[in-house]
Amino acid sequence: MKIQILRLLFLQVFFLIIFCGSTFSLPNSGFYLPESVQELTLRFHSHRNLIVLPVVINDSIRVNLVLDTGCRNLVLFGKKFQKLFVHEHGKKVQFSGLGSGGPVFGTVSLKNKVSIDAVLGDDIPVVIVPDKNIFAQYKNVHGVIGYDIFTKFEIELNPRQQLITFRPAFTVKPSPGYIHIPIRIEDSRPILDSNIQLDNSMHACNLMIDTGSSLGLLLKTTDLNRYDVRREEKELGLGLNGSIIGYETTARALFLDGIALTILPVGIIESSWHNYASIGMGVLKDYAIVLNYCKAYVGFRKLTA
Repeated sequence: MKIQILRLLFLQVFFLIIFCGSTFSLPNSGFYLPESVQELTLRFHSHRNLIVLPVVINDSIRVNLVLDTGCRNLVLFGKKFQKLFVHEHGKKVQFSGLGSGGPVFGTVSLKNKVSIDAVLGDDIPVVIVPDKNIFAQYKNVHGVIGYDIFTKFEIELNPRQQLITFRPAFTVKPSPGYIHIPIRIEDSRPILDSNIQLDNSMHACNLMIDTGSSLGLLLKTTDLNRYDVRREEKELGLGLNGSIIGYETTARALFLDGIALTILPVGIIESSWHNYASIGMGVLKDYAIVLNYCKAYVGFRKLTA
């Protein structure tokens, strides 16, 4: 019995190290901080409440990327990037997101060098989408970056001060002053349990933390009859696949584990196969946030005026 328990503990630690291996692996693949840097805090820009980071690729390509928890890879939009990278022949990426249009296609470039100030990345894949620039309406924003960063660091965000802090995910202790809530990573995205109160009805939802969305709360449902939708459809925002069409309402409260967020703007959209919710920067802008994929928690702290 003791041997079985020891084996189980060994396997748990083994897989934890594999998933959060930035601290123990040599810095020759993925993102990392130099040994002389314990943590890094820098200022970011904000566009429509989105977090935009200055990024340098291959020592010469300077871009500004939205920090997006819903994104698996570093993605650049626009034809001008096609000639700046070595593309993998025969390797194309198709991916979909919110919006009423069709899927997006891109080509892949491997083994790129990426830096965000002192945060360094080696052998980073980059997806280039030449035919559709979803950030055309944004000034000097070129793409998104997400999961590759979040797997290696605990990231602390203060939207009001426009500050972001990177710490090695595996060794850091939970930051004081935050309400910490367990999360799980599903399809590279941070998910937590929630209950949403609309008028007198309560809805249990898997809630995605979506730093790549400028919306507040968004409910995606296969059955609009579950919700009291009385107003006409309208454009709620812009997603990867085009305009997001749905209905606007207000939530009395969003209940998480140990915290309640009250009177929140809500968009409701219909989907043929999805039932879930997401919380974007329209709400998160009022909170300092700590995200640690490795140790599976998110921290919230209400920002005061």
